[in-house]
Amino acid sequence: MIAEDSPYLGWPGRPRLGIGNLLSLTFYWFSNNTLWTGLLLIIMPAKVMELVGTSESTGHLSIVNLVGTIVAVLAAPIFGAISDRWQFRSGRRRAQMAVGVIGNIVFFLLMGFATNFAMFLVGFIGVQLFNNVAGSAYTGLIPDLVPHAQRGTASGFMGSWNQLAVIVGALLATSLAGMGYWYATAVIMLLGLLVTLLFVREPVPPAVKRFNLSSFLRSFLIRGPEYRDFWWVYVTRFLVMMGLYVLEFYLAYYLEFVMGIKNPAGTVFLILIVLTVTALLSVLSAGYLSDRLGKRKILVTYAGILMGLSSLLFVFMHAMAGIYVAAALFGLGYGTYTSTDYALVVDTLPTKNTAKDMGIWGTSTTLPQVLASTIGLTMAAVVIPHWGYSLGYRSLFAVTFVLFLLGSILVRQVRKVA
Repeated sequence: MIAEDSPYLGWPGRPRLGIGNLLSLTFYWFSNNTLWTGLLLIIMPAKVMELVGTSESTGHLSIVNLVGTIVAVLAAPIFGAISDRWQFRSGRRRAQMAVGVIGNIVFFLLMGFATNFAMFLVGFIGVQLFNNVAGSAYTGLIPDLVPHAQRGTASGFMGSWNQLAVIVGALLATSLAGMGYWYATAVIMLLGLLVTLLFVREPVPPAVKRFNLSSFLRSFLIRGPEYRDFWWVYVTRFLVMMGLYVLEFYLAYYLEFVMGIKNPAGTVFLILIVLTVTALLSVLSAGYLSDRLGKRKILVTYAGILMGLSSLLFVFMHAMAGIYVAAALFGLGYGTYTSTDYALVVDTLPTKNTAKDMGIWGTSTTLPQVLASTIGLTMAAVVIPHWGYSLGYRSLFAVTFVLFLLGSILVRQVRKVA
């Protein structure tokens, strides 16, 4: 049954969680990001090129990302709001996660079996839809269960799982041929669901009013002074994520068309290894420090600036040694950012319907994919035909520097969080 509104704030008093609780609570982040790392950075560029040819690859890859992201932007807040209203004795998040993960796996395997571009596109649309069915419910678990004093630490664990996912996702994508990658990744996704179902405990939601469509729709009109900080965190995250997606979507093509690497998958994997090693040096320590010092904004700001300066190196580098240096610096900033920005937004949540608000906030991660894809389409249609691949991709990465810089500086507009 779906309830009209939910005053539920999670486990009364939100007791401190042990290491085992934090590991199991954040493990789904590993399985989900294993999927996205291998798929976006390595598999999709190669698969699209295989289906449509080299000359059409940039435009078609942008179309896949654009259409899929529109689905994700619509799905995240809607299914987040639904998750806030589910009434199960086992909790309100995990049942929806089960539906989402199973659907995600089905459409993910469809992408693997795709023999034409249309089939591949349908598969990706389904992945985006069901991934957000599960993800929008999952994002409500941490504000539900983690006390304020541990949010930075919990975000640090999420960041650590994310860095491990980068290695595993890239390793699967580069080492397994044929359907091997697709099956192995599907198993990891299923494992993430099982860990959450078996080891994460939700309190029983209280009785609430019956579902009312009018109230449900009005709940999406989030406005008022209590949302000011929330929206500033949204804007800054939006800008940083758009810069990140431009790098992710077109890194493989940058290496092939600008750096002259004929088989970029292996090089992408090495770059990810360098990035992950340095990110692991900062991710847990930054999350812990943000709890101890209460200075989340400063850490987020410096992390974003470092990512921006690192991306600027791609514009001027002509040797792979410089690219690896840029990746190492980017990893330090990325690890710090992932372990503090999530805690920052949880601190600004103004309502009790946490999954709905987190679903809306989640569009600050997915909606930038639309603009990143639009930038790619523009480059494929205008810049590359007139000025070539090298200038096109270097100018594209110069844009990421501006996005990271703006996203970092504007964090100072958040007032109620230190």
